[in-house]
Amino acid sequence: MDNLVPVHVGLMGHIDHGKTALAQALSERVSTAGLDKHPQSQKRGITIDLGFTMFVLDKFLVTLVDAPGHADLIRSVVAGSNIIDSAILVVAADEGPMIQTGEHLVVLQSMDIENILVAVTKTDLVTPERIAKIEEKMRSILAETPFSNAEFVRVSALRNEGLDELRVALLRCLVPRTRDSESPLSIPIDHAFPVKGHGTVVTGTIQRGKLKLGDVVEIAPLDKKSRVRSIQTFGESRDVVSAGDRVGVNVPEVNDTEITRGDYLCAPGSMHYTTGFIAHLEINPLYRGRITKRMTASISAGMPVVTGQIVPVQETNGIMVVQDVVNTKEFSAALLLQKPIALTEGTKVLLLRTDLPPTQMRIIGSGDVVNIPDKITLSRPRLRIGKVQRVRDKDVLVEGLASNKEVAERLVGSNVSSASSVVGVIRQPFGTRGVVSVEFKGSVKEFETVTYRRLIEEEYRFGQ
Repeated sequence: MDNLVPVHVGLMGHIDHGKTALAQALSERVSTAGLDKHPQSQKRGITIDLGFTMFVLDKFLVTLVDAPGHADLIRSVVAGSNIIDSAILVVAADEGPMIQTGEHLVVLQSMDIENILVAVTKTDLVTPERIAKIEEKMRSILAETPFSNAEFVRVSALRNEGLDELRVALLRCLVPRTRDSESPLSIPIDHAFPVKGHGTVVTGTIQRGKLKLGDVVEIAPLDKKSRVRSIQTFGESRDVVSAGDRVGVNVPEVNDTEITRGDYLCAPGSMHYTTGFIAHLEINPLYRGRITKRMTASISAGMPVVTGQIVPVQETNGIMVVQDVVNTKEFSAALLLQKPIALTEGTKVLLLRTDLPPTQMRIIGSGDVVNIPDKITLSRPRLRIGKVQRVRDKDVLVEGLASNKEVAERLVGSNVSSASSVVGVIRQPFGTRGVVSVEFKGSVKEFETVTYRRLIEEEYRFGQ
């Protein structure tokens, strides 16, 4: 196993399109929740958790990540996409592509997955003409994506048909990502459980770095440490593992009930603990809703998916000004989270509307973490509209910007602008009714509107 190249292949597709049956037909070993081991999976008859199974293909050790297809479980799909290199998109021949098929394509594209193949499953249930029609429909969908050249394979797991062809096609699209074994250790945790006589075991795929027996590691953001007692890859003991390896790690000094999916096993002190960050984002063109300030969404940042608020911002001269509505394809935002997560700059971000019905596209957009500050100041614009009362030789009297003389005195030195875009400066109050004297850098007319814009600052602290 040490001589094999580890790759991770996502199994994506709509509910009951045959992903788990396909994984069972291909796989040699099962890990954690693989092949629907989760008790609720057995009860409900669908995959509700990430499953991991393994088989050897040529020089590759292939880990299949069976991601749930049910509409309510999109969070787990996003979590799975963060650890895969390539993907098999499963489409059942009897039903064809569904709304979740499109969502999974958006997730794969957003996470920079470049290589996929399409497995048309359950071919034993329909005619060849029906299969051809489904393939034609899928090619039309893929034509609008980076996956337009994806290969198609017809499969029946029930009859063991097409599996050899699928393995050959998969081999052609397996391109392992560049592995970073030199940076500090980072393993997003997908499962944690107790093992009698050993204590807590966590499982995950090493994103970067190396790990060896006896290393002291940290569970982030729990801020708890443990010494590594043992390491396994699909049941085989290992002394040293590195980026790309799928591992189970025995960390006996941490209680498994404290650990949740989205936590990280990492080098001590290598990750930020935060309840907010700045991201550069791009709107999903298939999303039909608006993005407004403080709208609530599910925010995927690496493995964890947490509820938070989207605050679109525009940075001008170092000041982050809150925007009411996003009107551009790309935008920056402060993402304010309900609970702390572990994070590093450059992490992929995906915004989800899981409150929408599954008949609608729920993926808002995607992007990258660009800054994880300890605190930020967000500025909200506040406008006051006045009107030119009188134009004099050296100044202009404006009413309506202040309610009384005291307020007018506080506005002295502030910039204003007229409806014709002429800029002026408030020089002094005039009288007791809030009228102010303004010097404009050009001519204005009587009764022309004048706008005073100020910023109200709110500070948010994100760090520990």
